[in-house]
Amino acid sequence: MTPSDSDPRAAACAGFWQAVSAQTDSLRTLSGHELVQALNALLQPFFPRLAAEVAGDPPAFKLVLTAHGSMDDFDDVMTLVQSSPALPQIEVEAFRQRADDSFAIRMDGFELSSADILVKHEPYDGLVALEIGFAKPIPMDMQDHARHMSLIMLDHILGEYDTAVKVGPVDYVDASDNEDFDGLSLDGFAAVFDACWRNELGHTGVFPVGEHAWSGLSATRQAQDGSEIEVVVMRNDSATALLGRADLGHRLSAAMPVESGEELEEARVYEDRLTALLQTHEQGCCTHVVLEEGVRTVNFHVADAAAAITHAQSLQDDMALPVTLDLAFDPTWNSYRVWLG
Repeated sequence: MTPSDSDPRAAACAGFWQAVSAQTDSLRTLSGHELVQALNALLQPFFPRLAAEVAGDPPAFKLVLTAHGSMDDFDDVMTLVQSSPALPQIEVEAFRQRADDSFAIRMDGFELSSADILVKHEPYDGLVALEIGFAKPIPMDMQDHARHMSLIMLDHILGEYDTAVKVGPVDYVDASDNEDFDGLSLDGFAAVFDACWRNELGHTGVFPVGEHAWSGLSATRQAQDGSEIEVVVMRNDSATALLGRADLGHRLSAAMPVESGEELEEARVYEDRLTALLQTHEQGCCTHVVLEEGVRTVNFHVADAAAAITHAQSLQDDMALPVTLDLAFDPTWNSYRVWLG
């Protein structure tokens, strides 16, 4: 079986890096603009939705792989970078990183500096919601253009990953007509944003130790026939510390029918064993358990998706209870955050 038969993305990663490795010497002789063009020509046949950018000057340079902020393609970026071989004088990095200094951009004859953009923030469903205004008057015919530019600049200030994964709703206000708008300059916003993420939202990134804290929740949803279905959730409150960690972006779900006390006990034993396996070396954390229409679904966020699936399957050998596994790329922890309100 070839790599493309078993894993098309692995084959695409291998194909790209083989192409880069084969042309490393010639790539180092190119100018910055020519180098970017050449790298993208190598990348497009394998990952047409991604792009290559370059920091530094050849022969030693940094190859930055970006999805232009499209979270649907983040998994490809991360997988491609993780599969990178050692390339002499070439550093490989995932996503555009944060800008270190104040800056300005000019598009279609209109210029904005980072100091021209004012930002106000508040916690929202586990993310950071933003209100954006401008410190200088914006002509009416440039309003939409300025807003588009502000999002590009926000991406530069917070970095591509944090902007896509950690920022919630973004609204715009007319700061000149709103005396109560006390937004901060975008120049110094990254530190404020990080403090909100860590201190106000509790997303410290530190793996919880000892007994985890849990909350019981219930809700109803409407079935197709109009009847109401009860949903019972056990939420791991301690897991919120890990929300947004780039290395825990995959959600593994294991669903089991629990129509009797014996089945419920077997499901719980399975959950405990899988939790213990995944928590070893901080490879995963149980986030929440959902009971709906006689099916108990336990959810984890994991670092190594393939290893997590292997662990989950290995525990089924001596089980009578059927287990349905599902794996999804969920860097915003959407299935967990829905229960934070």
